[in-house]
Amino acid sequence: MKATRSFSMVGNPNCGKSNLFNRLTGLTQKISNLPGTTVEACSGSFSIDKEKYSIQDLPGIYSLFTKTEDERLVVEHLIGKGANKPDAILFVIDASNLRRNLLLFSQVSELGIPTACVLTMEDTAIRRGIEIKLPELEMALGVPCVFFNPRKEKNTDTVREILKQPRAPKLFGSDTDLLNRLLLYSKGKTIAGLSEETLRRYIDIEKIIKQTTIKHPVGVKSLTLKIDRWVTHKIGGYAIFGIIMMALFQGVFSLATKPMEWITNCFHWISRGIEDILPAGMVSNFITHGLLVGLEGVLVFVPQIFILFFLIGLLEDTGYMVRASFITDRLMQKVGLNGRSIIPMVGGFACAIPSIMATRNIKSKSERLATMLIIPLMSCSARLPVYVLLVSVAIPFKQFWGPFHAQSLVITSAYMSGITLALLLALAFRLLKRKQTQSEFILELPTYQKPRLQTVLQQAWLKCVSFISEAGKVIIVISMILWFLSNFGPSESMKRAKDEGAILSQLDSNHASEICTNLRLEASYAGHLGKFMEPAIEPLGYDWKTGIALITSFAAREVFVGTMATLFQSDKDKPSGIIEKMQAEKNPSTGKPLYGLPYALSLIIFYAFALQCMSTMAVIKRETESWKWPIVLFFAYGLIAYLGAYFVFQLSTLIQ
Repeated sequence: MKATRSFSMVGNPNCGKSNLFNRLTGLTQKISNLPGTTVEACSGSFSIDKEKYSIQDLPGIYSLFTKTEDERLVVEHLIGKGANKPDAILFVIDASNLRRNLLLFSQVSELGIPTACVLTMEDTAIRRGIEIKLPELEMALGVPCVFFNPRKEKNTDTVREILKQPRAPKLFGSDTDLLNRLLLYSKGKTIAGLSEETLRRYIDIEKIIKQTTIKHPVGVKSLTLKIDRWVTHKIGGYAIFGIIMMALFQGVFSLATKPMEWITNCFHWISRGIEDILPAGMVSNFITHGLLVGLEGVLVFVPQIFILFFLIGLLEDTGYMVRASFITDRLMQKVGLNGRSIIPMVGGFACAIPSIMATRNIKSKSERLATMLIIPLMSCSARLPVYVLLVSVAIPFKQFWGPFHAQSLVITSAYMSGITLALLLALAFRLLKRKQTQSEFILELPTYQKPRLQTVLQQAWLKCVSFISEAGKVIIVISMILWFLSNFGPSESMKRAKDEGAILSQLDSNHASEICTNLRLEASYAGHLGKFMEPAIEPLGYDWKTGIALITSFAAREVFVGTMATLFQSDKDKPSGIIEKMQAEKNPSTGKPLYGLPYALSLIIFYAFALQCMSTMAVIKRETESWKWPIVLFFAYGLIAYLGAYFVFQLSTLIQ
């Protein structure tokens, strides 16, 4: 059913738009770009009386006269420049900060677009002693208004009711001169008298606030201020941040262990069933050791991805992540950035691509470029399956400090290594560039809130679905290609491997199947490719199988796990998982585990630093409008990764 009316959600940052959007659209939402731009916005649909409406949740802005690229494109979307103008606006106001929110409303009202207004954070306003008289506010603004509490289902129905008949605001009326000035401002033109106009607007807003609100005395110091004394402390804030990060990764490991086992066992059961039904041959082998292994390589790590996004969502929903930006501003200033850079950097832990696009909110061109170039060093969700596999193979699950175990410590160290290198490179970038005035960083610290579990779970699920659909396609396709390369090879090599396998199997009948499989793999096209790479990666502690995985994962890091799963194919009678298979491998010259602690630490460092994501390179090229920086980063980060992995392997080998 085609939508009969389109809404755009407008409001200040952190005003509660996303919660309202999630309640209205449910699971119908999707991430898309504004027409003709690369600005990311959530879009979805909902129905009222069997009539379908479409809605977009636009990025939050403070004013129509904006300074950043993202904000400029949002304004152009509202005024219909280069894209379809929305039929109506759903304006969201933070009731606890009415004055600042009404400034944006006064500007939006002059666009003459039918509007409906929703007030959020009513409970916060009450705690601050602010009582809003809704009928009086509705009369003053000239649009239907309603309070919204995401914890009350009936509030969503009330919002839907006012969306039936949005009205053009009458606060200031339509002003065609405003449209002309916005068009000039979007082209970088200076608008005379802008400060005086803002002052006049605030005078009118003060009159409205006096008419529509009652201020009650508040004698108790807010809980937010009490918590912020510790969380934003110049020393204690960093310690709390570190503990929270360790607890986050501890949770990823502890909570995901059982679901991972269930998924692995499920795939082994399916594989055995197919082998029992189908006759032995290439078709059966392709399905069980090619297609299913690739699919398992995607799904087995979904629990970690889901839990990671869920825990990060909890931190965002409570208001803590904004505090993380605030406390890191001091550190960012020292390396030539500011706290505005931390938002894209933290987003880089999920995915570098939208985070690089989010740097458009940084006003200074040099700071934006520096932030863009260091974001790939933030360990994204694609690296997490690699880290989890390596620490599970080489590091025992034992307590290290209090409730934290050694595996979570190594994962945290991998993330911190990327952050440390990023800050050092930002400092070097600052020293190489001519001294420039740093841009200011103004940040509002929202009140701490109880996280909305439904919203957080929904967002985590949508991001998991995105991971499966995007990364899954690549992993499965490469796994199938790799199956072909590992099952076919030069005829002479394959015949020689078959003959050697027959002889060795007679000498060691207990491991006959494993011996034949390894010899056949070495003789295959994949084996030849790995052997060709082995001299270059041997100083890092890697064997030829790892070499194959490194090559296949240069398109996308997460392919590493699927590649190793395909190379370590399980037998029908011994369906051990990839972790057990890798742990059983021995170094023929030393008799020690081939994939031990030095190997794991070295490879973790390599993946933490190397730029192995074609999509990231493409988006950097698009944002910088040149292939110069993607190519420089690919080789520079590749060299740093190689040297770092070499140093870690040699050092850990000596210590072990």
